[in-house]
Amino acid sequence: MSGISGEWSTVRSEAEQELEQRLSLATPDDTMRGMFFRSVREAVHVLKGDAAVEACLEEGGDVRSFVDFFAYPTGDFLRVLRRSAWVLSGAIGGFEETMRVLGHLGTAAFLGGLAGNVMHVLFTGTPRRVMENLPMAYKVMMPTGGGLSVVWLGYTHCRVLFTRDFLPRAYVEGSLEANLKKAGARSLRIAGRLTGALSSEYDVSWEA
Repeated sequence: MSGISGEWSTVRSEAEQELEQRLSLATPDDTMRGMFFRSVREAVHVLKGDAAVEACLEEGGDVRSFVDFFAYPTGDFLRVLRRSAWVLSGAIGGFEETMRVLGHLGTAAFLGGLAGNVMHVLFTGTPRRVMENLPMAYKVMMPTGGGLSVVWLGYTHCRVLFTRDFLPRAYVEGSLEANLKKAGARSLRIAGRLTGALSSEYDVSWEA
């Protein structure tokens, strides 16, 4: 891919194929909060500038300004996210690594915005507290999402389970990393794997 034209190889990576599958399963009833759109927009702006932002947002229709707690089509978000990864991948790395960076930077932008201030109590404290609050935060952020549960395997070791969730695996890994590092997690390890078309699990551990 070159510049911000949105050109890409016909050979799709595993991460691209995963996103395409999730996009194909999104229905008009599936929605995501505006905070996801805004955070990706801000991440692209920081890394690539206004022209890149416009190239990415045009994938999602005519909306250019997003209200954090309003609901917008999940399909639009996935198309914006896909274009963002294509636009940035040359500067960051492959599609998967770029998706992970977008998850990390997007979460940092979210935490610094209105929605992050409103949900501050859920994302502060120790890494364990952040993970304990994750199911509640997910319900707020994903109005039509599936389920998220956390299974504890030790005091600083847990497994996060997603069902009927549209966020790509690498994006979630980056988002979890941002939240946990903000909470002071050291020697953080996150390993995600797909368990179904819209389900995944993440093994998360850190040092106390």
